Amino acid sequence: MKRVLFALFAAITAGSCDPVHDDAVAALGGEIAGVRPGPLHRPGQPCLVCHDGAFGDPRAFSMAGTVFLYGNSTPPAIGATVTLEDKNGTTTTATTNEAGNFYLTPDTYSPHYPVHVMSLTSGDASVSMHSHIGGNGSCAGCHADPAGPDSPGHVYLHVYGATP
Repeated sequence: MKRVLFALFAAITAGSCDPVHDDAVAALGGEIAGVRPGPLHRPGQPCLVCHDGAFGDPRAFSMAGTVFLYGNSTPPAIGATVTLEDKNGTTTTATTNEAGNFYLTPDTYSPHYPVHVMSLTSGDASVSMHSHIGGNGSCAGCHADPAGPDSPGHVYLHVYGATP
């Protein structure tokens, strides 16, 4: 019996050591001073790096990201509505919090890819994404700063330099 328990423990422990995942988490850097882990932390980072459901803590997200007001700065778009539609026509909405973050869990939205961002809306501002999300539910998986050949930059509502 001890051998069986030891083998089970060894298999579970070996399966939880993923150097690629560990490197991806380490590349995110530390937390912002004064912001504890939770719904307001790490705006603009790829949420599903940690919230992938691999170990149950932190909890899994199916889709998550951050919406900023402007393309050239990072004030959050608080209370923006994100409307998503998957390939089967299933739609859902999420609302951004005080950090501009939104997230959906697999029990509330389990999309079938590709997914389209039908709209990001806040007040009179509304934009849509013209390309699809192919399989990574982290907005910042593609929308990383700075904008350049490998990224369109972070997700935002207003054009560069515009004010609402």
